[in-house]
Amino acid sequence: MRGMGRWIACLAVAAATGCGQGHVIFNVDALSFLRPSGDDNIPYDLPGGFTADSSVAQFFALPGGLGKSTINTVSITAAAALVNATGGGNMVFDVFFSKKQAGLFTGTPYVSAASGPVSGVDSVPLLPPTTVSPGDTVFNSDSVWVGIRAHLTSNPPLLPHMTGRLRLTELSVHIVINDKLF
Repeated sequence: MRGMGRWIACLAVAAATGCGQGHVIFNVDALSFLRPSGDDNIPYDLPGGFTADSSVAQFFALPGGLGKSTINTVSITAAAALVNATGGGNMVFDVFFSKKQAGLFTGTPYVSAASGPVSGVDSVPLLPPTTVSPGDTVFNSDSVWVGIRAHLTSNPPLLPHMTGRLRLTELSVHIVINDKLF
C-alpha cells in the first residue's frame, strides 16, 4: 500500500486547482509514486531464444468520492527507455490499470510501445502515444492498481543472455470527472 497517502494528497491539491463547468480535473504524476520503491526500473536477464515477461505492480487508494462520480475522460502519458547491457532481442512495454490485482495484466494495455531489435550495449527510447479512454470505469473506484510489464524476446540460443533494464521515464494520468465528490 505504498504511495496511498501521497496519491490522495496529490488528488486533493489537483481538485482544488482544476475545477471548471461541473468537472473536476486530476493531474497525477504516477511515476513519482513508483520511484521511491524502485518500481520505475524493471531489470531483465533472459537466455538466448526465450520469451518472458517481467513486471511490477502498485496499489493506490483513491479519494472515496470518486466512486460516486462519473468519469468523463482519462488520458495516460507514458515513456520509458530500454537500457540493454548484453545480448539482444525485442521488448514490448505495456502499462495496465485495474480495479483488482488479479485482473491487472489481463486484457488490452492502456499504453503499449515496442522497442524494435536491440543488440549489445544500447539505449532505446519507448514513446507510445498518449491514450484517451472516455468514460473509463477503472478510475471510478476507491482504489486502482497500476502495472508495468516488459515482454521480452531474446535472440536465438548460443548468443549471450539479454540483460539490462526497462527504465520508466514518465507516467502521468489526467482524469476528468463529472463533479459528484461531495
